[in-house]
Amino acid sequence: MTQPTTDIPTARVVRRRGFNPAWLVPLAVLAVVAAVAWQGFQNRGPRITIRFANADGARIGDAIVYRGLRVGTVRDLTLSPDRLQVSVIAELTKGGAPLATEGSRFWIARPEVSLQRISGLETLVGPQYIALLPGPADAPTADTFDGLPSPPVLSALTASGDFQVTLNATRLGSLSVGSPVTYRDIPVGRVVHTELAPDATSVLVHATIDPAYTPLIRERTRFWNASGISADFGLFAGLSVRADSLESVLSGGVAFATPDRTGDEIQSGHTFELEAEAPDSWLKWNPAIPLSLVPTHD
Repeated sequence: MTQPTTDIPTARVVRRRGFNPAWLVPLAVLAVVAAVAWQGFQNRGPRITIRFANADGARIGDAIVYRGLRVGTVRDLTLSPDRLQVSVIAELTKGGAPLATEGSRFWIARPEVSLQRISGLETLVGPQYIALLPGPADAPTADTFDGLPSPPVLSALTASGDFQVTLNATRLGSLSVGSPVTYRDIPVGRVVHTELAPDATSVLVHATIDPAYTPLIRERTRFWNASGISADFGLFAGLSVRADSLESVLSGGVAFATPDRTGDEIQSGHTFELEAEAPDSWLKWNPAIPLSLVPTHD
């Protein structure tokens, strides 16, 4: 006897060939990673080597900074074969590449605190960095540099084109880098470098004058050391005490005066004698010299 047959339904698997939205997340991540990598590749500049006598706390990842802008990153630090130098391998950004020319100077920024100035304090609470002062724009490119032990104050001044005067003195006294240069007790400049003369017979004090006040410096201008307090005593006149600004009393300073017959204008870099003090006649000079660049207040 035959059994009745029963139709048993069977499932049929249908494969969907459409796009699965779940793939959007990994694809988006992959696209972001690729974009970041491409941008990093596009921004990469040349690698340079900076040789220092010691690392002074420099680390991989420190920035190369020019005018407050990050233009490179330290990638590696190695000891020279003779163990006398540390080579800092840095990678510049694409925008920082033109700064790597012959004559460029590098130094490790350090905090500095003195009566005259406070600088580099960001390196106490933030990351240390290597500062950069580029060489001439038309200089050929370079990839190896000798790092400086301190900021190139005088050479930086020369490169910047600021107005300079050199003062020849018998002794330095309390003058130092940062000491003010004043006219009628108004600060108009700063001492930027001091050194012995090539023959060691005197001291050379290099100062910069703010652009607004350069017309005050003339052929017959006279400079003197305004540091400290001077006192004169006369039997009939009594005690006379004279002091310049508080800043010059504390940290030293240079003052100057120009006579009524001013003389011709001078070029940057002119040398003057720095007198120990000013005769009373110098303090009475009162020339009228237009200062067109000095800001006025309404």
